[in-house]
Amino acid sequence: MKSYKQLTRRELVQTVCAAPLAGASLALGSEAALAATVQTGGIYERLGVKTYINAYGTLTVLGGTLMPAQVVQAMEEASHNFVKIHDLQDKVGKRLAELIGVEGAFVTAGASDALCLATCAVTAGDDPARMAQLPDLTGMKSEIVIQKGHRSGFDHAFRMVGVKLINVETADEARRAINSNTAAVAFVLSHNNLEYKVDLETMIGIAHAANVPLILDAAAEVPPVENLSKFVKQGADLVAFSGGKNLRGPQCAGLLLGQSDLVKKAYANHSPNDYLPRIAKVGKEEIVGMLAAVELDLRKDWDAERKECRAKLDHIADHLKAIPTVVTEYPTNDDFSHSPRLTIQWDEQKLGISLAEMMTELENGEPGIVATDMTKYKPHWKGVGIFANNLQPGEELVVAARVKQLLLRKG
Repeated sequence: MKSYKQLTRRELVQTVCAAPLAGASLALGSEAALAATVQTGGIYERLGVKTYINAYGTLTVLGGTLMPAQVVQAMEEASHNFVKIHDLQDKVGKRLAELIGVEGAFVTAGASDALCLATCAVTAGDDPARMAQLPDLTGMKSEIVIQKGHRSGFDHAFRMVGVKLINVETADEARRAINSNTAAVAFVLSHNNLEYKVDLETMIGIAHAANVPLILDAAAEVPPVENLSKFVKQGADLVAFSGGKNLRGPQCAGLLLGQSDLVKKAYANHSPNDYLPRIAKVGKEEIVGMLAAVELDLRKDWDAERKECRAKLDHIADHLKAIPTVVTEYPTNDDFSHSPRLTIQWDEQKLGISLAEMMTELENGEPGIVATDMTKYKPHWKGVGIFANNLQPGEELVVAARVKQLLLRKG
């Protein structure tokens, strides 16, 4: 008989489905359908590239997300003809603005590109000479005020334009930091940046009182889908979203939304124009795919999707509850993205496997499973974290079986 690691994905799912799960319904589809959803094959197998079950979420290093068939179809249709990119961006931007309920919008090459373009808008604007001068900000406003708790490697998106980020910690410090050289105030919404002291509404008020725009990094802040318009309505002047996260658009696409005059200035810097951000091209396929994704998202039953995610996590928890010392919990969400998540904790000494060993075994196994070490996640928690939003139908059963096998192997 084959060992667990020798089983193919198809055989693994068949094995899991044949075994009863306490308290867990298997009404997820037929055995063949489950196997088809998680089997390896195709281009990655031919290239010798390992594929993974994604139990972590919308990670760029794992390829972001999986696009719905409608998005893929729209991109495929877009690939058959030539168009003028400026014309396409204009039409798609107007459609996006209408759908979302904002003044201005266009498709970028991801959220980082959107933040870069926003920074170009508040420094060089749409002045050709100044745009050509970037990242040399001589003669232009060259500072962006940002809370210290919002600093991270992602703020290269601002700094690549040449600006200096001025760290502040309190509202009073933010007010004092704004001067004639301030191009904007920046704010970041992310589970990685929760240790800040001044909320978004207050920072918007501080920026606008000084006649300075506020740029918001909201890359992963959908769901809820209402956030697409919410932050602009709150007063954020330019808002960046990633297309390749829970919007489920192309990984190399994003959105820049906001006040029409600033959006126009940002777009003036964008590829295919020959200025600094030309390096971040977005193709006709991604532009159309991003529109298709937003159209789908605005019609989606997000509550139903959340219930499906929670049901998958319940299946995993039910499968593990009889194992000695194992505890499962559902951490509260302190960010805006509201992704259902489950933590699995156990007595490492009694069961003979550490958290680090569990993570390594999951990733190196067959199929590979990428979960998260919740002690390293922000906010910090305990145990293995399973995020359900990118688990495909049936994969939760594979995750449950693998974790159980690892926890019991020395029992």
